[in-house]
Amino acid sequence: MPSATEDNSNDSPGPIIDRDVEFAQVVFDGRKLLKNKKKFQTDDWAWTTELDDGGIFIFSYLLYDYKQQVLSLSRLKESVYMLNLLRHKMLPAQGKSGLTLLAEFQVIFTLYERLKLEEMSWDACEEYLKEQIKEHRKTN
Repeated sequence: MPSATEDNSNDSPGPIIDRDVEFAQVVFDGRKLLKNKKKFQTDDWAWTTELDDGGIFIFSYLLYDYKQQVLSLSRLKESVYMLNLLRHKMLPAQGKSGLTLLAEFQVIFTLYERLKLEEMSWDACEEYLKEQIKEHRKTN
């Protein structure tokens, strides 16, 4: 996934299409993993069938922490749902935020990494997301 400093070409359609393809590939790979790995075919993982594309993208990112035992299965589920909810409720629509789809997720993942270090209230999360959006706008 491109970093904020690499993601500075919002005006050219080629890189945006590439980023959309990258998003679609992560979602495709995540769904394929969930469908084909026997481990994910149990009732414990049934919740993943309800995830939208954004949820699958978030799941794919957080799966690393689950595999590293940073997150338990219940915390993985909670974190995927929470981050997807934050993305839908706290981030302005793409047209208003000026962020690409991958930049939206980068903002959410930055918040996730911060939440691993400290607890934050809902209001603090919202303020942090606003700050991150401003930073992305400056660098793009």
